Amino acid sequence: MKLRTKLALGLISSVFATGVATAANHDGKMHGQKHEMDCDGMGMMQGHMMDPVATAHKHLSELKARLKLTKEQEPAWQAFSGQVNAQAKNMASVRDKMKGNMQNMPMTAPDRMAMMAGMMEDRAQNMATMADAVKTFYATLTPEQKNAFDKMHMSHMQSMGHMK
Repeated sequence: MKLRTKLALGLISSVFATGVATAANHDGKMHGQKHEMDCDGMGMMQGHMMDPVATAHKHLSELKARLKLTKEQEPAWQAFSGQVNAQAKNMASVRDKMKGNMQNMPMTAPDRMAMMAGMMEDRAQNMATMADAVKTFYATLTPEQKNAFDKMHMSHMQSMGHMK
């Protein structure tokens, strides 16, 4: 299975599971109260994404230090890290928009699921763009750097709860 397909399936399944859990935990009313899984109305997503931009910067710094890039690899790194930062800013924007629109969210489960499906489509497109950026950058790495990149990426995926 291609990396892009695996990433899209993982994203879709995690977002779907979050949506189902949210729908099951929602009583149909928007109260000011917080549910067990809610941090600030964002559910499980909030715990992993307190600040997507800061998290991306931290991970990029760790990755760059571990890879020990050469001068020749720097342009590819700049393109890759630029895409990571753009994705993080987009995720922060979506998160902030959702936080601001919690009172205007659809009230019925089918409407919420349709809204989440649209968001998944957008995120899947962003993941495809990110997969292309990873592939392009990855092609410039030495075998040792690829190994370090793979290990760090797997560690990140495990910490996000996507893999066991």
